[in-house]
Amino acid sequence: MMDSKAPMPWIGLYAAVASLIWTVSLFIDAVISVRHRKLWFPCRFSSLNAASLTVLAVAVKLSMDLTTPMKGVYDQAAKISSTAFLCVSTTHFMPSLGSMSDRDIIVNLTALGILIVTLTVNVIIQAFTGVIEDVFQVVIVCMNIYAFIVLISSALTVFTSKRYLERKYKELQTRILAAELQGDQIMDFEKLKLCVKKYWVMTETGNPQFVMVRSEASVVLFMICVLSYASNRGIYDTPDDSNTASDYKWSVCFVYWTQFAGMILCTVMSLGRVLVALIHTVRNIRKCTISSVSLEIKNYRIKRLVEWKRRLPPLYVRGRKHRKIIYHIRNLLINICIGSQIVIVIVNKLLLPISIGGIILLFARDGVASAILIMPLAIAIVLFFGILRMRIIRCLVMVKTFFSRQSEALANPNETEHTVGYEQDLRNFVLHLESEAINDGYLTFINTSINSSIKMGAKHHPRYLTKLMENSTSFEGVSKFESDQVSSIICTEHLNCWSLAVATLTSITIALPNVQNEKRNQFLRGVIEGFKYVRLTEKSLDVHKKLVSSMRAADFAWVLFELRRKWLDMDLQKIARVSKSSKETLQNLANISEEILKEFTSRMNGNAMESSVDLPENIVIANSMYKISNSLLLVHEESYHSASDIQVFERFSVIVADIFAACLTNLPHAILKKCNNSAIEERDKIIKETTHLLGETQEILKALQKREIPNLLLDQSIYIDEWRTLLKHPNHGTLDSTPSSENIITALSGEVHLDIQELRASATTALETDEGNAGSHMSGEVEESGEEKENHQT
Repeated sequence: MMDSKAPMPWIGLYAAVASLIWTVSLFIDAVISVRHRKLWFPCRFSSLNAASLTVLAVAVKLSMDLTTPMKGVYDQAAKISSTAFLCVSTTHFMPSLGSMSDRDIIVNLTALGILIVTLTVNVIIQAFTGVIEDVFQVVIVCMNIYAFIVLISSALTVFTSKRYLERKYKELQTRILAAELQGDQIMDFEKLKLCVKKYWVMTETGNPQFVMVRSEASVVLFMICVLSYASNRGIYDTPDDSNTASDYKWSVCFVYWTQFAGMILCTVMSLGRVLVALIHTVRNIRKCTISSVSLEIKNYRIKRLVEWKRRLPPLYVRGRKHRKIIYHIRNLLINICIGSQIVIVIVNKLLLPISIGGIILLFARDGVASAILIMPLAIAIVLFFGILRMRIIRCLVMVKTFFSRQSEALANPNETEHTVGYEQDLRNFVLHLESEAINDGYLTFINTSINSSIKMGAKHHPRYLTKLMENSTSFEGVSKFESDQVSSIICTEHLNCWSLAVATLTSITIALPNVQNEKRNQFLRGVIEGFKYVRLTEKSLDVHKKLVSSMRAADFAWVLFELRRKWLDMDLQKIARVSKSSKETLQNLANISEEILKEFTSRMNGNAMESSVDLPENIVIANSMYKISNSLLLVHEESYHSASDIQVFERFSVIVADIFAACLTNLPHAILKKCNNSAIEERDKIIKETTHLLGETQEILKALQKREIPNLLLDQSIYIDEWRTLLKHPNHGTLDSTPSSENIITALSGEVHLDIQELRASATTALETDEGNAGSHMSGEVEESGEEKENHQT
């Protein structure tokens, strides 16, 4: 007969695995926070949600067990650790409230409250029945309840603080946009960098999780966390006895040590949050006055409750008497909540100095906990740095300047004053609530983090794209790649876009024969690096959604090309091997795309074709290939007829580089647009991506800053057709008035006057000589195309 107690060790192992999962999520959050220099440890993988509560409910299984006798050392220690584990986890959830909606806060706090109440009742029952020997667990669950109350109190301020910070953010954003619209300043890299820094400061200081961390409640929660951790010392106070007396047997050890590691992580992360909270009150602490513990209740603490009180009673309740009763009962409950909120805030403020002193005394008395005596030392260092921060910074700058032979300050005497001006300007973009004051030392830390992120992005700069764009000296390729002399076969056309032009031109260039693989691969790497910036620019700035269909087709064409080296169903590498000349490659691609378009038009009647709005993606791609390949045939006959295939490849590469250069002149606007359009919960992620992007492309932006850029409006410069119109007809627009720009305009204004029928006829004749019968077949196609061309012109 099977023993009924046999599964118990595996149930304990189940709780240990749940504890390990939660500990690993804490560790991941800690690593990510340190990597991004967020020493206040925001919650990402260890936030308050259904998954984390489910894991914690399993992890505290031993504390919930009312019937199993647990008399061993590890048994009792595991019970204490499970209770303390939930307590420290409750304190850890504080920042995650800032990133939740009202509904999520209600749901998650309700679930957490049910778990805490269940654990509290079970622990009290076990304490009275003697299952738990250490009654200090009752104190731990009481602290857990108070931590939960603090979370509820803080949750009431989330909506109000978010609304206040969002309003301040919009006001400062308006100031940035007003400065952005002044002339061409946005193309200056340093000013663009300053704008991104302003958004970073606004995002960092206005982060809802950061707002929750820097409140005085963080210190109280840290006290609860440390006391819970210090209570878990039963293993060290008793002789070495690894045997367990409970039915959980060996699994108890795994539960204890995984939860002990999790409590260490929670304590360390809570310590970082306390230090950040103290940094924001260091000015008052430095004065050593009673103002450091002000009992004033700020408006945002109770504003949400006051707004609820001012609401009308529910209209669906009929009868004046019933509505009056409901109104008075509701106001009574809200008044109780307002009074409770005020009491909790005042208690937290009073516990601020008591917590610090009590924790220091606790660790000084307890031999085990004295290992964490580094905490008061760290606090002292922070306070010392807050008091003498400016003198310390000046000394460090002087030492760095003295020993650095290549110091930027020596190279440019005005650099120091320029930097000080930047920091002073950044200080005006700090977001804080009432009674808050961001410390100057922390602002310097933020500035360092921004520079570090930019440098990190610079390490991953697109070197192949940079090398490709070095071949571009003007924007001539934008007017060359597509000619107005090539008429479209289909009646309905979508606006051309940069990415579709790049995808089509890259397909053509890769299909050119007699090109070394090294050159082809280097060109391909540059285009792959640049394509993502082109897509980012189009996606960010196409506010009117005019390029949606073209960009969708470009994405489809690019996936086929990048992953399979194909243009639709055509193997480009095979075309490069079979073709004998670059002219033959262009002719073949033009013929194939023409066949696709004619087949499509033959299936569609005229009315349906004219009323069609969204063309199939393959038709948009084929139409682009048809127009570009025929346009390049015109250019080839005019300028490249005596050039070798390698020279044609290099000249096509320059055209692609010119298109990249023209498109990426919009990148500064795309970067700022990316900063502007983001929800408050997503800004932190967006600004990091933007700063990294700024570091990646700083070399390209500095190079483009020296170019003569057409004077197009922002809503025009995003469209490649507007560029082509201005470059081909410079009288319709104005360029910056310099001698070099005039020469560029003169060079770009020349048009190729060559009949496409004659060109294709001559190309067919050349193919007849090389391929015999195949040439006669293609000649028939060209003659047919010529007749259609003449009929169309007629």
